[in-house]
Amino acid sequence: PAAAGGGWLWPADAPLAGQLRAQLPRIGVWSVLAPPGWRLRGSLGADVAISGTRAAPQLAGDLLADDLALRSVVDGIEFGNGRLRAKLDGTRMRINEFTLQGAGDKGTGGILTAQGEAGWVDGKPQVQLSAKIERLRASIRTDRQITVSGDIQAGLKGTQSELTGKLLVDQARIILPDEGTPQLGDDVVVRSTRGTAAGQKAPAQTSADTTDRDARPVKLAVELDLGRDFRIQGKGIDTRVRGTLALSGDTLREPRLNGTINTAGGQYRAYGQRLDVEQGMLRFTGAIDNPTLDILAIRPNLTQRVGVQITGTALLPRVRLYAQPELPDAEKLSWLVVGRSSASGGAEAAMLQQAALALLGSKGGGGMSGGLAASLGLDELSYRGASSNTDGSTTESALTLGKRFSRNFYAAYERTISGALGTLYVFYDLSQRFTVRAQAGQQSAVDLIFTVPYD
Repeated sequence: PAAAGGGWLWPADAPLAGQLRAQLPRIGVWSVLAPPGWRLRGSLGADVAISGTRAAPQLAGDLLADDLALRSVVDGIEFGNGRLRAKLDGTRMRINEFTLQGAGDKGTGGILTAQGEAGWVDGKPQVQLSAKIERLRASIRTDRQITVSGDIQAGLKGTQSELTGKLLVDQARIILPDEGTPQLGDDVVVRSTRGTAAGQKAPAQTSADTTDRDARPVKLAVELDLGRDFRIQGKGIDTRVRGTLALSGDTLREPRLNGTINTAGGQYRAYGQRLDVEQGMLRFTGAIDNPTLDILAIRPNLTQRVGVQITGTALLPRVRLYAQPELPDAEKLSWLVVGRSSASGGAEAAMLQQAALALLGSKGGGGMSGGLAASLGLDELSYRGASSNTDGSTTESALTLGKRFSRNFYAAYERTISGALGTLYVFYDLSQRFTVRAQAGQQSAVDLIFTVPYD
């Protein structure tokens, strides 16, 4: 009908009647629906009958999607072989089948399946989804490989969102970077001839929109079990961790993490030595990035218990030398670095050994990791200065290269500075007190060593 002003009027109660049939091939334009840096593709088919009125349209029919794929190279996320089967009924959509497979040959990447409903009720969106995850490769990045299983429930009612469930980490390998990657400050915006560069912050409006989105009410209640094969490597540590964490919160801006995880064996490199992690605990009490630390790493196969103890928090750790029974710091360092008391080799030799290890064993002299020794695949790179023995003889200066092949087996090659030949040593620890030592060089011998500690 015509409006009073001469235009056309489409009343709210005007009836609707029609049929929509569509078959869209596999297209990549779907990526506009994904966040920046993500790629979304797939094919879409629809056979929908339209009825009702302009103010209250009703849809009935089927919605199909095949070859769905979601990818983010930066985050290491890659899903494919997706499938959607949904039925439209009035103002609701029933998702009868939704699947995505993780990256991997012949279905080895796991699968995510979901069912649920979505629609409009009283002018507000409502969504209720239930997902089941079976050994899904959630991340395939080289430094972050994660496979998870579990159940997740997601809901939306008006402005209130909800995410609950339980997840089990089937396998994970996290590699920590040795050095932090420099980042631009919050007040820096990189621009090019095309405007703001991709991946950089947009003007203040984008930041404000992100802040508003993160502040929306979201009920978080997700339990995460780290499983039996969660491995962490980097920054001198190589260990597996176990435990259960609870992720909760009322908004995405400040989620809370609670729980305790413990190390299960592993090693820690400090002062050029490979130490056994005897005790390791990280306790989360709210902040995701600042757990409480309680880590003890001991140098193995010594009569004197020495090592490194790390306490405090992740943002403010405290590292100190450890010994049981207690020793002066100089003695702790001597046992930790050279495996014996400083008095047994002379003060000069001890100082030279410590200086050489500090120079060669750390990066630029400022770190505690293996440095040059680690880059060569060695566990020991030390220098022993010349010293005088009680019988009047002298011991020449020597350079030692050592490698531990197992917990009980150790081999070292020692070459004096002025000598023409070196000596190969092989040590095998039968127990804490009995050690078999074999040497070949200028002198060849096999010894059985029994160690008795004394003060």
